[in-house]
Amino acid sequence: MSRVSPLFWSLCMSTLLLACSAFAAPRSGQVIVDPDNPSWLKYHDGGPYFLAGPGDPEGFLYRGRLNEDGTRKGDQRKLIRKLARSGANSIYLMAIRSHGGDGDSTENPFRGHRPENGLNRKVLRQWNKWFKRMDRHGITIFFIFYDDGTEPWRTGDSVGPEERAFIRAMVDEFGHHRHLIWVVAEEYQERFSPLRVSRIAAEIKAADSRRHPVAVHKLNGLKFDEFANDPNLDQFAIQFHARDPEDQHNGMSLAFKEAGGRYNLNMAEAPDWGSGEIARKKAWAVAMGGAYVMAFEMDIATTPAQDLRDLGRLRRFMESTEFNTMEPRDELARDETLYLLANPGSSYIAYADRGDGPLGVADVHRGEYEFRWLDTVSGEKVSESRSLAAGAHSFERPSTIGAEAALYLVRLAD
Repeated sequence: MSRVSPLFWSLCMSTLLLACSAFAAPRSGQVIVDPDNPSWLKYHDGGPYFLAGPGDPEGFLYRGRLNEDGTRKGDQRKLIRKLARSGANSIYLMAIRSHGGDGDSTENPFRGHRPENGLNRKVLRQWNKWFKRMDRHGITIFFIFYDDGTEPWRTGDSVGPEERAFIRAMVDEFGHHRHLIWVVAEEYQERFSPLRVSRIAAEIKAADSRRHPVAVHKLNGLKFDEFANDPNLDQFAIQFHARDPEDQHNGMSLAFKEAGGRYNLNMAEAPDWGSGEIARKKAWAVAMGGAYVMAFEMDIATTPAQDLRDLGRLRRFMESTEFNTMEPRDELARDETLYLLANPGSSYIAYADRGDGPLGVADVHRGEYEFRWLDTVSGEKVSESRSLAAGAHSFERPSTIGAEAALYLVRLAD
């Protein structure tokens, strides 16, 4: 009698579980694509979601000593605790880093580290414990199936039965977490064709009745033409080699225009991100360009706590606004406003990274407005409201708001 692959039985089980969960839906508070505006994500039954956190450590799941049963004795819980205190909300991690990727031969979740042996349930249980902690603290699991260059199954443009079983097993195992984005591959061009990526994304979508976002990461560049209209890919995880905040901002603004509302953007890999002031300015530049922020090489373990807090402050500010109704409109910036997000006549976010002069906005409609100021360095906040006439306006900074400042201006209901 011929031997039946363990992955075949895993596929059968995945199919059964999928049928049983056919009527499942996103959980309350789960991160989903905004059905009315795919340019952004949102919380199911809630408001807009903003991603701002570390773009590392890629080997999070494999940190520490390898135990005999395949699990790890590492610092994962410590990293989660440090991140949770900051308000930053992501960890960029890979499921498979072996088989051509940047990891060694043990960095995969298979028994004996061989795909033909099937999945190691003890490893998956350990991952679930970490993911549960992340989910509880609002930290998004940026779950990348394949590291760059990884290809355990050499099936050309097709998704074979063993790979399909693996994908569905991952979705069945971890799809209950609310803060989760599936990512097909990092730097997919190193190993996969666009058709293979699309087919993997389709498998993920077919298995995931809770409708988590699905992304793919590319080599350097801002074009997403091969996937722009793919219904199974929701996010472009960008690698963009611009080292200056303004260049990053201009790149994201261009990519936002190219997206045309079809998918959302995540600045997931930029070299030489830096620390302190430059890192903070880059994060705001990216956000004001219409993209989410994941700081490359910010590994949490060696990352200054202040850098993480800066990302947490950005996330909280953005989620307190209607940023998801806006788009980059720098042409409406006046005075010392460097970047502007706007939904003209309704709401605006103005940002400056220097000076002490006013922030200006053109094309303000007549009405009563709420002002929310943020010092992006200290976290100091000032709120007020007043009536504005139609036209361009200059807004003097409150005395407690310094050189790096953001202003959320929203028109109140009549």
